[in-house]
Amino acid sequence: MSITINEHLTEALKKLGIANLRLQQEAPMEAILNNEDVIALMPTSGGKSLLYQLPAVMEPGSLTLVISPLKALQLDQVDALRSKGIRAAVLNSDLSAAEHSSVLEDMTRRGGLLYLAPEQLRSPAVAEALQSCPILTRIAVDEAHILPQAKDDFRKAYGKIGSFIDSLSLHPQVIALTATATRKDVARIRKSLDIDNASLFRTPLRRDNLHLCINHIDNSKIRKGKRKPSTENVPFQSVERELSKWDEDGAVIIYCPTVKLVKRLCKWLKARDYPVGKYHGKMKHAKRKAAQQAFMRGKKPIMVATNAFGLGIDKPDVRLVIHAGLPLSMDGYVQEIGRAGRDGKKSRCVLFFTKADFERNKRILSHSGGNKAIRRKLKRLNALHGLVDSKKCLWRVIEKYFGEKPQKKCEKCCRCRQKSV
Repeated sequence: MSITINEHLTEALKKLGIANLRLQQEAPMEAILNNEDVIALMPTSGGKSLLYQLPAVMEPGSLTLVISPLKALQLDQVDALRSKGIRAAVLNSDLSAAEHSSVLEDMTRRGGLLYLAPEQLRSPAVAEALQSCPILTRIAVDEAHILPQAKDDFRKAYGKIGSFIDSLSLHPQVIALTATATRKDVARIRKSLDIDNASLFRTPLRRDNLHLCINHIDNSKIRKGKRKPSTENVPFQSVERELSKWDEDGAVIIYCPTVKLVKRLCKWLKARDYPVGKYHGKMKHAKRKAAQQAFMRGKKPIMVATNAFGLGIDKPDVRLVIHAGLPLSMDGYVQEIGRAGRDGKKSRCVLFFTKADFERNKRILSHSGGNKAIRRKLKRLNALHGLVDSKKCLWRVIEKYFGEKPQKKCEKCCRCRQKSV
């Protein structure tokens, strides 16, 4: 093990309820404890949060700012830390003005882990309190893959994090964390956060417990008696056939590219008595929260959702991830299959697409920003199109896209199995 084990480190791990660091955590943790800026790329469930939680526990009285995009994720982590006697708090718009001020004053005076969304940094009161805080020693930027997309009208507040850091009187350590980033994305993260000299740690994306399968649905070849089924029903039938193989062990996430498809597929499956819920960005917050809780507690173990669902969802037993249509990008696809098999057990990831999906996605993206933003988004879509058309090992194609040296063929994805038959 490269990192030096001492009594202080052992005690901090024990307080967090962890026996040992994972192999992929050792090198970045050593750099972080040496006060280096760090960019860490780790697959979903790789243990990214420990990289900022452990040093915070080892330095009582210091303040670690955790910038994270989702309230639910922030609350989950804070509740878990508090249950272990670790100082942690969330700063968000759900707090009253008095509560907001109290949390801000307490954390900037006594330290701990303070979680907030980047939009909070727009508040003059928040910015001023943090700028004058002498104990702010570390800033962790979670889901850092959002940074390169901030220019493309997605969470623009992420694009302002770098200028906020530059405004601080004492430059803190910066830790950027994500599951997926191409080489160009890493360069943009460095530039956005002004951490040109940050040490980069990349854990291999491939997860051997995830078996990938991509199926092209050719509507022209499918007939039902004398009548041809609707173009919508054909993929729905494919999803239902896949669900029929599910042994009701663990959970299922079915991703749809549009809200309209989420609603229709959910209705289709409910009519067939599947325990299904739905989740999309146009639902009211209370309904989204209720749907998420029903899924997490196993009451409705099948979730039909847009890509609004999944970021920060920590459910270890998702056994099946289905894409009922082509996602909008290679990056999104890899993020979403990462929800499966977080407990390390064998899980299946199936993508169904039709010829029309690619043109539909191009139309969606052509109305999503300026010309440069659209070109960047189309490049990510084209990469996914290349994946579904490829005859090569799917994991090797994914590795090449993200700048990793491709490993041996996985021998488990649908492309590898086709060649072995």
